[in-house]
Amino acid sequence: MTLSGDFIPAEDDLYDEPTNPVVFGLELTPRVLGILAALAGIGLAIFLFQRFVQPVRQSNQELRESIAEKEQQLATQEQRLEEIADLEEARDAALVQRRNVYSLFADESSMDTLLLDINQRIKNSNASIAASRNQIIARGIPPILVEAQLRSFVPSEETVIEDGSLGTEVDGKLKRQTYSVEFSGDFAQTQSILSNIERLEPLLLLREFSLSAADTVNETVLNAQGQVVPQPKERINSSFQVDALIPTGDPNAPPEIVQPSAPEDEDAEDG
Repeated sequence: MTLSGDFIPAEDDLYDEPTNPVVFGLELTPRVLGILAALAGIGLAIFLFQRFVQPVRQSNQELRESIAEKEQQLATQEQRLEEIADLEEARDAALVQRRNVYSLFADESSMDTLLLDINQRIKNSNASIAASRNQIIARGIPPILVEAQLRSFVPSEETVIEDGSLGTEVDGKLKRQTYSVEFSGDFAQTQSILSNIERLEPLLLLREFSLSAADTVNETVLNAQGQVVPQPKERINSSFQVDALIPTGDPNAPPEIVQPSAPEDEDAEDG
């Protein structure tokens, strides 16, 4: 059997045909497939990163920022709580100091007993003559001794101090209760009574003080030989005004804070 040369393919043409699949003119060799697989993996990784990882990462970043903000808020709150605690401590200390200062002044209860307090101190000044009186009485002689006596105690109405007499800073913050006091006694008794009045617990101001000789009394005293003899002693009348200062505010209440007035320059600018 014979074949024509037109129907026998050449061996070179058989070797030129690709042995791998061809896509869009590109032969899919193992190397090309590896590159394509690598590119596909990279693309898939990018897709997965953007689709899942990036949102989570952004969410974590936002969460960290939120946590940092909350921590800052907590730190600020703790600082404010510390400041509040410091202010409360300072307020309590100021109230204690305020009560201590107010305790130096008179109050309604101490004014109710002021007459008794002064009269008691006048009576106490007579203790020094008790022994002499008893000795003279023991001898059957009526004692004649100068005794201190409260002669007058007249209170006036309370008035709020607003005349600047104690300084403009206390105007409206103190009340004044004035008492007119008069007593008599010898020099030693007078000195003792005034000294004891100054030691009274409430803050008292003594003013318009006046001393005058009343009369001369021939006291009965014992001489060195134990005999009762007369001895002249001058009786002194003392009169004065007692001002009791009473706070108008409550010692347990914090004082009101007066807001500072605006400077004149700012008022002019506002106008």
